[in-house]
Amino acid sequence: MEFKGNTDPLFHGWLWEMFKEYVRKIRRTASSGAPTLEEMRESYRKIFRDSSVKILVEEKVGMIVVFNDLEERTTAQLDGMLEEPALIAYLSETYGRGKFKINLYHGMTFVATKNFKVLNEDLPERWREIVARNKDREGK
Repeated sequence: MEFKGNTDPLFHGWLWEMFKEYVRKIRRTASSGAPTLEEMRESYRKIFRDSSVKILVEEKVGMIVVFNDLEERTTAQLDGMLEEPALIAYLSETYGRGKFKINLYHGMTFVATKNFKVLNEDLPERWREIVARNKDREGK
């Protein structure tokens, strides 16, 4: 059951859903079992500022699918994008049409990944210019 009556945006949306299982695992102990929702929220509040996301885009290269880095930011810098429609709007405006992957990290620890699609055929694939520039900089 989700947090009815809880208006804190930190505990709603795609990012909280990605973090929930990780928080549950780090709080679980043999003696106490699974944490309560309040214990999970407390842990999440503590690790939220130490976490980050990496946004990648899927590119088909022949028969191979490659995921190219687009940007990294702390989870605190996702303010206003914690609900999926707001994130999709950001991806659409910034990168255009494409299949995006968001990897979530707590410090150096990989936590989870989630895919998002922007399928509007009217949008250009702006991400291609960014990927090309990044590859040029790396000398690929």
